[in-house]
Order: sequence, then structure tokens, then C-alpha cells
Amino acid sequence: MPDFTSGFWSWFIAVPTIGGFLGLFVLIRWMASVRGRREDLDTTGHVWDEDLEEYSNPLPGWWLNLFYITLVFGAVYLVLYPGLGAFKGVLGWSELKEYEQEMAGAEDKYGPIFAQYLDVDVKSLVDDPAAVRIGERLFAAYCTTCHGSDARGVRGFPNLRDQDWIWGGSPEAIEQTILAGRQGVMP
Repeated sequence: MPDFTSGFWSWFIAVPTIGGFLGLFVLIRWMASVRGRREDLDTTGHVWDEDLEEYSNPLPGWWLNLFYITLVFGAVYLVLYPGLGAFKGVLGWSELKEYEQEMAGAEDKYGPIFAQYLDVDVKSLVDDPAAVRIGERLFAAYCTTCHGSDARGVRGFPNLRDQDWIWGGSPEAIEQTILAGRQGVMP
């Protein structure tokens, strides 16, 4: 969020956000100030089904407190995390930092597994049951949406089980397709 083209956009976000919080606080205070007494039994004037009337009762205390708790939670959240334009929050959280942490964790966890196959010839991977299991899981996670769970392809995407290969069926061509993708809709 700090990459705005001008300071206007930061204010365009921050002012309505803070104004909304203040407006909600004033509205809740105003609604809480309307106190009815049990003996008065004032109605709002609305009548349904000829005898069903709406009484002017104050908000229940627990409900009112939930409104206040929600406002406090929102204010604390906006102080701790980015949400007010260019303000980065006290904690300095960003989705880029979180992404980098997750990627570092994944590299620590999965890096050694993939490193053992990095320099192995593609043809010899077919004979390694562990590599085949990893390949099956990766295919299920990343490829089945377009190529189907049985690799026969869905409408508009190629069948991977026949001998008709658009980009070549050699192990090297398949490896190139997997590693670099192909022009089209392949991610």
C-alpha cells in the first residue's frame, strides 16, 4: 500500500476510514443515550397486524458493549497493521515480508528433497518410486485443473496420455515445458 502515485491516495483512504470510525462511535453513543423507562412504555408508533407495537427500548448492554469492542478491535488493528493509506502499522507487517518468510520456510523444508533430484537425468527419474510419487503429487496440485486428474485434458487443453505432443514428447522437451512453460495459458 505505500506505493501510491501521490499523497492524495493515502489521504483518500485514511480520512474516510477514520471518519467512519468516529461516525460509528458517535452513532453508538447517540443510540445508547436514548434510555427508556420501563414504566413509560413509549412506542415508536409502528403497528403491525393491528395490535403488534414496537416499543422504544434502549439497546441491551451486552449488544452495546459488543459494538464498542468491535470499534476498539478495529482501531487497534489499524494501528498495528497497514490500513490507513501509507501508514505501515506499528508492527511493520507487509504481505511481501510474509511471502518471503513462507518461501524461506518452504525452501528449508522442501529444498533438500528437490536438491537430490536436481542433477539427475530425467529418464532415470522414471525408475525412482519416490520421484514418481513426488511427480504425482505435483501434477495433482498444479496440472489437474487444465489437464484433468487422468491427464486426458479438459476442453481446450491437450491430452497428455496420447502420442500427439504439441511441443515434443521427448523427456527433454517435457522437462522444458514443465520448467519454463509454453506460450498459451499454461502458468
